[in-house]
Amino acid sequence: MSAGEPPPVCPVVKDFLARQGIIAFAGLVFLGWTWVRVRRGLETRDVRTFAADTSKQAGQQAMGGAMMVVLGHKLAEDGFSPLAWYGALYPFEIVLTTGFTGVFRRLNEALALHISTEKPWLSWAQPLANVGQYGPGGRSDFRCSWYAAQLLQATLLIGLPARLCALGLVSASLLLLPSPLSPCHQLARAYFLSGWPCGVQAAAILYACPLLGDAVQFIVIDRLQAARGPAPGRRSLGSSRPSVMARVSHVLAPFSARRFSDGSPHDDELGRRILLTPSQPTSHDPSPDGSRAAAAAGPPDHRLP
Repeated sequence: MSAGEPPPVCPVVKDFLARQGIIAFAGLVFLGWTWVRVRRGLETRDVRTFAADTSKQAGQQAMGGAMMVVLGHKLAEDGFSPLAWYGALYPFEIVLTTGFTGVFRRLNEALALHISTEKPWLSWAQPLANVGQYGPGGRSDFRCSWYAAQLLQATLLIGLPARLCALGLVSASLLLLPSPLSPCHQLARAYFLSGWPCGVQAAAILYACPLLGDAVQFIVIDRLQAARGPAPGRRSLGSSRPSVMARVSHVLAPFSARRFSDGSPHDDELGRRILLTPSQPTSHDPSPDGSRAAAAAGPPDHRLP
């Protein structure tokens, strides 16, 4: 760009459609990373489960990119170019989306566990309560109906609200912060005034930067949305009622404890302890014969009635 010539207003839609190949390339990097984990004995998923997990991620990332394109065009009405705004939104969106994905995954699973426990006849809640597991028989069982339910859950109940929250926070920062104090605004300004031709800007914004970012996000969100491995207190679906109740009680403990309290903090704490530790004794006696507990209770009362 020569001196005195205005910066080019670069479009983003055409290059964004071409950029979807980058997502495919990031998926190949993700495949390579998973292959290394398989070779080291750290990955136990079969091909169908792995393909199902990857397809859910691809749908989420494509949806997030389309939302940033729309927001970039909206922000470009007040200055700069859609491509510059896309490049400015990307780093903040990817970090915030990853965090919100973990939050909405836990909320979805906890709510589905509560529904499947209180109303076990609602079979549609079972696949939503076992994210990353595609059949009632465990990892070896794969059912297309479970995969379809979790695909909708990943895109509409986890991915969409996570990206709405992330882009909503970025948009709020642009409205509330002065332009010199807004990192997103300053990054868009730097891209727009860089003097780079549109082709160079597209290569940097849509290809170079997202290459690493998308690959890392694939890995992190895959860990967040994969099936949870066996842990103490967690059983298979066929005998999962005690562990389900324990997890639901843990999530709803503060609310349930307050419901049965008469207003005193002692009752609130007692209700929480009952919910969280239903099978543990109320006192702990380290002595093998219980003599310490008996001594603490005092001598027996031999008085006649």
